[in-house]
Amino acid sequence: MSKYLLTFGLVVAGLISLSPAHAAETLKEAFIEGQPYIDVRFRYEFVDQDGLSKEANAATIRTRLGYKTDEYMDFTGQIEFENITEIGNDNYNDTLNGKTNRPVVADVENTEINQLFVKYTGLSDTAIKVGRQVITLDGHRFVGHVGWRQNNQTFDAVTISNKSLPDTEIKYGYINGVNRIFGDDSPMGDFDSDSHYYNISHTGTPLGKITTYGYFFDFESDAPALSSQTFGISLTGKKAVQDGVTVNYHGEYANQSDFGSNTANYDGDYYHIAPGVSWKGLTATVGYEVLGSDNGAVSFKTPLATLHKWNGWADVFLATPAAGLEDIYVDITYKFKDMQDGWSWLNGVLAKVQYHDFSAEDGGADYGTEWGLYLKKTFNKHVYTELKYADYQTDGFATDRQKLTFGIGFKY
Repeated sequence: MSKYLLTFGLVVAGLISLSPAHAAETLKEAFIEGQPYIDVRFRYEFVDQDGLSKEANAATIRTRLGYKTDEYMDFTGQIEFENITEIGNDNYNDTLNGKTNRPVVADVENTEINQLFVKYTGLSDTAIKVGRQVITLDGHRFVGHVGWRQNNQTFDAVTISNKSLPDTEIKYGYINGVNRIFGDDSPMGDFDSDSHYYNISHTGTPLGKITTYGYFFDFESDAPALSSQTFGISLTGKKAVQDGVTVNYHGEYANQSDFGSNTANYDGDYYHIAPGVSWKGLTATVGYEVLGSDNGAVSFKTPLATLHKWNGWADVFLATPAAGLEDIYVDITYKFKDMQDGWSWLNGVLAKVQYHDFSAEDGGADYGTEWGLYLKKTFNKHVYTELKYADYQTDGFATDRQKLTFGIGFKY
C-alpha cells in the first residue's frame, strides 16, 4: 500500500496543474480533467502526565493524496488515500503498542482509503453524497472530523443538503459506519452504525442564525453505551456597535436520552452560552458550557464530536465524567495583519489564549483548571506552521499534564 501511495503521489505531482474548467462531455473526460491534491502534515507532540513513569514523544507524518473528478451529468466523485507513519522511535502510547507507562497520543500508524464518494447535484438546490466522507455540523460539537489528530474521522454515509427555502439549509444524513481516529487495527477503530440526523438552519432573522437539530445515534454492539438521541436548538449572531466594535453571541440548549441499543435509562441537558466582542482583529469570548448528568450516574455524551476543540486542549475531558461537566472559559484570539516595518513577519499569525475552570455538573465538585496557547503562521495558501501548548492542573479529577505540539503543513 505504501508503494501504491508513492506511485499515486508521483501522478499527483505530474497532474497538479490540471483544473476543471467546465462540465465534462464524457465520463472519460470527467476523470482526465479532474483535480488531484495533496495534504502533508508533520506533527511532534510531547506530553508530560503525572502518574506515568515516562513522557510521550510522538513524531509522525500524515500524507493525504486525493483526486476529484470533473462534473459529468451532475455527478462528481472523489477518492482520498491517507497514510500516517511514525518517525523514529514510537516513545508514546498510541493505544495499540502496549506502552501504557507513557501518555496517550492517539496517532497510530495506518493506511486507508479516507474518503471515497459520489456527489449528485442534478436536483434543484440539492446535493447528495453517497460513500465514505467527512461530515461536520454545528461547529463540530456533535458531529466532526477530529481534524487535530493525524487520522481524522470519516463516515460511511448518505447525506443530503437542500437550500430550496429562502435563507434555509436542510441537512439529513444516514450513517452506516464510523471510521474513528484509532486506526483499522483497533477494536475501537470502527463503529457499525444505524444512525440518522437532521439539521435545519435559518439565517433570515435579524437575530442571526437559528439552528434546530436531532441526532439519533445507534452504535449497536460496538458501543451501545454511547447510543443516544439528542434534540437541540441554537442561536448564533453578531451586531456591529460602533468604532469597529462587534458584539458576538451564541446560545444553545439540547436534551439527550438513551436510544437504540443503549440499555441505560437516562436523561441529560446541554447548555452553552458564549457572548463575545471583536475589534480590529481581536476577539474576546467568555463562555459557560454544561454537559449534564442524570443523578451523577450517566452523563450527556458527544461521541462523534471533534472533542479536542472543546473543553481544553490537554484532552482530559474527551469522555464526559459521570457527574457531568461545567466549563467556564475565556478565549482571546488575535489575527495579525497590516503590520509594518520590522513587524511585518507577524502578518498571517493567528494567536489564541484560553483558560478553563472545570467542575462537576452534579454535586459541583471541582475538577481542575487549564490554560492554553495556540499560534499558527500561514505563509501562503499552501504552507503553514503551528504551535500549541496546554497545561491542566487537577483539583481532584485525573492528573496534572502538559502538552506541547508542533506541526508543519503543506497543501496543494
